Amino acid sequence: MEALTGALGRLPRLRLGCYPTPLHRLEGLEAALNYRGIYIKRDDLSGLGPGGSKLRSLEYLLGEALDGGKKQVIVSGPGQSNLCTLTAAACAKVSLPCLMIHNCAEPGRRTGNLLLNCIMGAESIFLGDISAGERRAFEEKFAAGLEEKGGKPFVIRNGGTTGTGAMGYAEIAAEIRRQCVEQGFDIGTIFVPGGNGGVAAGLIYGNAVMGRPFRVCVISVEDSREELAGHIRRVIAEAERLTGIPFPGDIEDGCDIEDAYRGEGWGINTAESEEAVRDFPRREGIFIEHVYTAKVIAGMEDYIRGGKTKGGLCYLHTGGFGSLFSQFESEDIII
Repeated sequence: MEALTGALGRLPRLRLGCYPTPLHRLEGLEAALNYRGIYIKRDDLSGLGPGGSKLRSLEYLLGEALDGGKKQVIVSGPGQSNLCTLTAAACAKVSLPCLMIHNCAEPGRRTGNLLLNCIMGAESIFLGDISAGERRAFEEKFAAGLEEKGGKPFVIRNGGTTGTGAMGYAEIAAEIRRQCVEQGFDIGTIFVPGGNGGVAAGLIYGNAVMGRPFRVCVISVEDSREELAGHIRRVIAEAERLTGIPFPGDIEDGCDIEDAYRGEGWGINTAESEEAVRDFPRREGIFIEHVYTAKVIAGMEDYIRGGKTKGGLCYLHTGGFGSLFSQFESEDIII
């Protein structure tokens, strides 16, 4: 781990978050499932904007931007993108203009993350109902146009899922391990969401370099197991090039990649995730949302009920609180 810490220390980085984020037991969930030893890592309390996991990635991404003399940040995503909102918060903190590109129609009334973006003064471009690929193509063309005019934009590509972005999670295994020692927690498995794979790749990489003190269970919220594994391998390869530290073994050593809880894909609820969004805050007073966090809870609970895991478990809460306010058309859904 010393070699990894040294390599990370040589990379440009902005200190944006409040770390370590809390780690504590979920006694309400333990009682409901009759299982002792369930914990939560509160990366939803990372300390900026609405909080969330992407802030760790943004510390390195924006560090790279400022180190390269960039003067504006461009980020894209769906209207309720948590990355976009955290990018707006981080840019506000360091006085960088932030431009967002959304593949949705401009709403008549802004809710959720779109409202937060507006409050923070970020500029938004709404492209209408187009694909993510079309949105990315527009983003690249727009950035190139700014450069031709003498601008210095920095584009956060692929949802921040790059080797640089993954560095924010390469050291979290060590953070959790230190907290376990300090607080007397015995955690063997960490449950984490898998979208583009950036958070999972960073954690898997750092955990492996440390000698795999944890088993990592990645719950896909979008892609098949094979697709997600491909995303993770690509990001880990980029991380290896950045640090010069090879990944020991294969990603499936000490890791499960699970696609049984994704339903019909990104942003589409399952019956279990709907239930989790309602039941989890009623047990713990902690909010989760549909796209990422609820599917991880649903997967972890199924693992426990099915006897597929044992010992202490940790749920990595990656945030998304802002988007929750736009995910219901009627309050009847959650009554």
